[in-house]
Amino acid sequence: MSWRQRIRALFNQGKLSADLDEELEFHFAMRKQLNVQDGMSEKEAASAARRQIGNKTQLKEHMREIDLFTFPDTVWQDVRFAFRMLAKHRRFTFTAILALGLGIGVNTAVFTLYRAFLLRPLDANNAKELVNVSCITDQGRYDANFSYPDFESYRDRNHVFSGLIAATADEVTLSDAGGSASSVGKVVGTVATAVGFRMPSVMAGTAEFVSVSLVSDNYFSVLETNPTQGRTFDSDDAHSTTPVVIISENYRRRRFAADPALIGKSVKLNGVAFTVIGISPQDFMGTSLNVPSFWIPLRFQELLHPGDDILHDRENACCRLNGRLLPGVRVNEAQAEMNLLAEQLRSLHAAHSDLSKPLTIQLRPGSPFGRDLDINLRFAIALIMSAVGMILVIACANLASLQLARSAARQSEIGIRISLGASRSRLIRQLLTESALLGIAAGAVSMVITYWVLRLFIVEIAAALPAEWGAFALRVSPDMQIFGYVFAISLLAGVLFGLLPALESSKANLISAIKEESTRFLALTGKNRLRDGLIAVQVAICLVLMINGGLLLRSSIRTLRMDTGYETKHVLSLEVNFPDGFGYTREKEVSEVRALEESLRSLPSVESVSIGRSPAGGGLRSATVTLEGEHPSAENSRILYYNYVQANYFGTLNIPLSLGHGFSMIGAGIDPAAIVSESAARDLWPGRNPVGQKLTLDGGDQFHSKDELLPVRTSYQVVGVAKDTRGVLIDGTDIRKVYLPLPAARLDDRPLLIRTKGDPWLLKDDIGRILRSLDSNMIVNSFTLDDLLRTSPQFVIARCAALFASAAGSLGLLLASIGIYGTVSYAVVRRTREVGIRVALGATKRNVLGLILVESTRPVVLGLLVGIIGAIGVAQLMRAILFGVTTLDAVSYVGVSALFFTIAMLAAYLPARKATRVDPMVALRYE
Repeated sequence: MSWRQRIRALFNQGKLSADLDEELEFHFAMRKQLNVQDGMSEKEAASAARRQIGNKTQLKEHMREIDLFTFPDTVWQDVRFAFRMLAKHRRFTFTAILALGLGIGVNTAVFTLYRAFLLRPLDANNAKELVNVSCITDQGRYDANFSYPDFESYRDRNHVFSGLIAATADEVTLSDAGGSASSVGKVVGTVATAVGFRMPSVMAGTAEFVSVSLVSDNYFSVLETNPTQGRTFDSDDAHSTTPVVIISENYRRRRFAADPALIGKSVKLNGVAFTVIGISPQDFMGTSLNVPSFWIPLRFQELLHPGDDILHDRENACCRLNGRLLPGVRVNEAQAEMNLLAEQLRSLHAAHSDLSKPLTIQLRPGSPFGRDLDINLRFAIALIMSAVGMILVIACANLASLQLARSAARQSEIGIRISLGASRSRLIRQLLTESALLGIAAGAVSMVITYWVLRLFIVEIAAALPAEWGAFALRVSPDMQIFGYVFAISLLAGVLFGLLPALESSKANLISAIKEESTRFLALTGKNRLRDGLIAVQVAICLVLMINGGLLLRSSIRTLRMDTGYETKHVLSLEVNFPDGFGYTREKEVSEVRALEESLRSLPSVESVSIGRSPAGGGLRSATVTLEGEHPSAENSRILYYNYVQANYFGTLNIPLSLGHGFSMIGAGIDPAAIVSESAARDLWPGRNPVGQKLTLDGGDQFHSKDELLPVRTSYQVVGVAKDTRGVLIDGTDIRKVYLPLPAARLDDRPLLIRTKGDPWLLKDDIGRILRSLDSNMIVNSFTLDDLLRTSPQFVIARCAALFASAAGSLGLLLASIGIYGTVSYAVVRRTREVGIRVALGATKRNVLGLILVESTRPVVLGLLVGIIGAIGVAQLMRAILFGVTTLDAVSYVGVSALFFTIAMLAAYLPARKATRVDPMVALRYE
């Protein structure tokens, strides 16, 4: 038969079947006639003919496979049979879909988040045409920022982009918008609060910080994005002096209650009135990582920050550039032209600038991240993907063990099918079809659950973030890539958990399957190595996740309970911000801080008020330290952190001085005083008394902001040694620090620290009243020092890792428990006759219960031993993020192992207890 005839025969199988029957009858008649001619009787000839021809059904099926393209037909048969079998065993089907759906759902959620956040393109139409513009200096330094004059040169001289845009993030002050900054749009994420993450509280006032994106006028046109209302910036605006702004739909809803008449109204940003001309679409991020509250043309930057003229400063690399390639232009061609332009611009830069030296322009696919992911971030992603992969392996091993247990009940069916001529490959394909259907059904269920869980996750994060960070948005709606990923992982899971059971089940012994099925079932635990091995795999992987989750959880708890060396519970930190555009001078700012300080001291529940950064307050600054008599050089210079504080700083935070005295006892005629921490003293003057020693600090070569107070080759005399206080750096190097006296004329750029007699938050209303009476335009963020600890890198890293690992471990524990319960349940059902015989021969309920529990315990104990070894290996990789606990923390290993063993035994006990209730007479008649 030709392929065309075979395919045509698929639609006329009745005629083909009749033809095959006729052909077989013809061969039977001819064989019978030959036997009669050899001298056999009619009856003997017919019997001999049947033996010689063989199984007619098998021959007919073989001939059909020759004459037909049978693969689609047999697949459809397998699918229909699989549906019938799964519908018949509904309890197993429900358990399988639930367990596998959890495993697939976790993997789908992580993949969706990874793709939605880290792999997302720029938020624009035809985003594939957009590229990021960056450069590599002659020193090999990557830089994604360019000056605005350079942007104009690249924009006007290139012939490879249909449009080139510039953008930079900023934070400005919104004032006179109605309501109070502390009450409008203030939502706290319940989940974030429950797990210990706390954001600063904005004290009552009429001004608030908002995030803005300063963009070139062609920004929206190049991104091919239109506003939902109003218009975008256009060429006519470039010659207008009227400040205009576009507000995001997210911020319009959050701050202005979705005011439909907002277009044409004015909003005050840094004291300047901007006219709202448009509203950007909901969740529109453009080239940003989040959704800015406002979009402002770059040409109005000087209105927002008078005296900061980035539009004409070629050395101020302020903006990130993105371009849309012209049709037909390839990336390498565009990159070559941009490098030619960069060479021409070198002469326009100052001689000391890196941009006056040769550099290389790089064009990469458009992304809000601008460059490849950091290696540490890649490692973290690899760990997360490995963890969720382990959960899927647990689910697959879970289902494989259940399938193996279930296959024992199908030995008679499989034996009969083999006796009727079914090949082993045909049986394996049938069993894998059932597994694949389970996988696809679980994938469909996981898609729905994953989508709603991710939506809740995004809503919680968005609610927990302060308004000045912008709106958080991720697009997690499923698309073809997500569907393809779920379909592929569902089929893969089906094959993974179905292959071993299919191979094992298809080995059925024909005679024993038909005659001795009731005695052929081997004990599930302790006698079947494959099933025991699958249970041990589940236990081992789950234990790795749970133990390391326990380590991280204990680490995050220890992070908060470790001795900080200073008071945290009863100290409130106030960060006072004076927004631009309100005519503040340094003298006025210092005067208002002094007035606020005096007003706070007058409150009856306040014990002390000081000014200075708390040890966990961030804003660390470092300086090069040289000792008296040393000539500064690379060999003898040291880097220490410094902190400007008031004289009563140590008393307010309850930091004791182990040697010397504080700043309040300094006499006249000596060098500027300094107090060093104990760690710094040991490092600088080992074995010597540091009091009276001199040192020189130079912070000019270290990172600092414009007009910041810093020591520049200043000599100090040590007057005291303070106890070490815990800092915020993961490596702990910031405990070595130097405290310097804060000048009275620089009180404006340090937080106020308020020590109270009771709960610091009870002062919130009083502080709000004081702020409104002094200056309602001040923006004050408040948090306790205990809350500051919760935002420190140690706590955030440990708590996030602990939450993820604990959730993964708990899910693994649930899956493993389902697997153990289901496997032992099947074992009990199949051993009903054996249990009845044992009871009839005198076995007690305790004997039966002990027998089943002992056999169930063996693979669990094996898995625990392997899991502990694996957990030790993984814990070694996490050493850098474990604080206050060792990688061999006994509580985590013993506690988690005991918990897991207890739950596993409970999962085995419930079906084992059922076996003790078997009536011997009923059991002996079973099957």
